Amino acid sequence: MTIDTRGSQPPRGERRTTPRFGVELWAEETAGRDSYFHRVTNLSLGGFFIEKKLPFPVGQKVDLHLELPGGGPKTAVTGRIINNYQDQNDNLKGAGIQFIELDDQARAGISAYLKQVVRNAAMH
Repeated sequence: MTIDTRGSQPPRGERRTTPRFGVELWAEETAGRDSYFHRVTNLSLGGFFIEKKLPFPVGQKVDLHLELPGGGPKTAVTGRIINNYQDQNDNLKGAGIQFIELDDQARAGISAYLKQVVRNAAMH
């Protein structure tokens, strides 16, 4: 489990303002009548990273549903693609997504899940 606890002043070039946490969950992308599932590998109250083979256009708005553990309903979020990532060995491709619409219920659900992730990491 990766926990990024950077200070309140992000390093130059770093745009994240909230800590991100390594997670394993799914995001469902809805595009018209089609649905696509993506693996989420890190999450914060500001956004998340999904593994995805084909890049999104940077700046594109996306509607997704996060499947947070616990068996509750999927959490609807709207985000904007802020970057596409590909490592040098081509083992990992994906997109960084920043939340642009997150209602109070979704924010509370994500916050509760992240607190659980921190508690679980502290116990191991």
